[in-house]
Amino acid sequence: MSKSHTPAHTAEYYAEKFRLTVPLMAKHGISPTPRNYAVWFRYVSGETAALNECIDRLLEEKKAITDAMNNELFEEFLWECNIAQLEQARHDVQETLKETAATLINTGSDAARFGDALERFDASCSSAKSIQDVYGLLTEVLDETRKIKHSFNQVNEDFAVKSQEMDQLREELEQVKRQASRDALTGLTNRATFFELLNEKLNEEDTLTPHCLAMLDIDHFKRVNDTFGHLVGDKVIRFVAETLELSIKGQDTAARYGGEEFILLLPDTGLEGAAVLCNKIRERIAGSKLVRTGTRESLGQVTVSAGVAQFRHGEGHMELIQRADDALYRSKKNGRNRVTQA
Repeated sequence: MSKSHTPAHTAEYYAEKFRLTVPLMAKHGISPTPRNYAVWFRYVSGETAALNECIDRLLEEKKAITDAMNNELFEEFLWECNIAQLEQARHDVQETLKETAATLINTGSDAARFGDALERFDASCSSAKSIQDVYGLLTEVLDETRKIKHSFNQVNEDFAVKSQEMDQLREELEQVKRQASRDALTGLTNRATFFELLNEKLNEEDTLTPHCLAMLDIDHFKRVNDTFGHLVGDKVIRFVAETLELSIKGQDTAARYGGEEFILLLPDTGLEGAAVLCNKIRERIAGSKLVRTGTRESLGQVTVSAGVAQFRHGEGHMELIQRADDALYRSKKNGRNRVTQA
């Protein structure tokens, strides 16, 4: 499938993409829901390279693409809802800042008027001819003092409210950020965010500290789906994700790479240490006893295979991933439920 971007979004453009999208969805048994159509229209248009790469991989592996998988693709690659939330939050921040600025401007006017009153009092005191004159000037200053006090009290109240509003907006932005960086099914870091973290780590100038990357794949996962259904398959994926999350620490990052495949970034970790960690994860998963909810029917032994590679100075992140993936392939080829070092 070509990944070229079509710049013109005319009626003819959409008609042509529709003509290509619908038969393609039918060919692969994709339900014609709005979300599914959005994913496959974007795939046909070639506007999101990462989405095309993920779908191409699924098609090459001849995997059945379910509604659940389509939903995950939508959540990971089509972020319109998150963008809308960010835009609303940005608007709210701007409005709060405008209101706060208006409060400061009003306070500035009151303060200037109070300063003028004090100057008049100072200038007029020396020329006052009676106590009555001084009393009149003092009355004016006291009146302005009461006004400025009220003004500053109002400012304090306004700032207390604005502070609460800004705290709430900050929490909303953090929530949107977390949603945009997480895999919908597992809650792990999603693929796009993982690539950002990986590039950031590999671009550091420190060339002496070792960094490792591990690819993990659930063995015979298709058999789980075919025997127990996709809902149980999703449960197995979540279980493996939880095991990864519990097994890492510090700067380590676990992400869902796609389908039943996961990826680990292990900074400040050498090849042997990474292999030891992956073997602990493998043993913990292999020793689990998963059962179906309700019937308590055993799902059989669930195992994972892994490939581990250590970053070589100068190589790109895709080269590192490919070496780990090649090691994973050797683990699969040599009997599964094992860890292989690149």
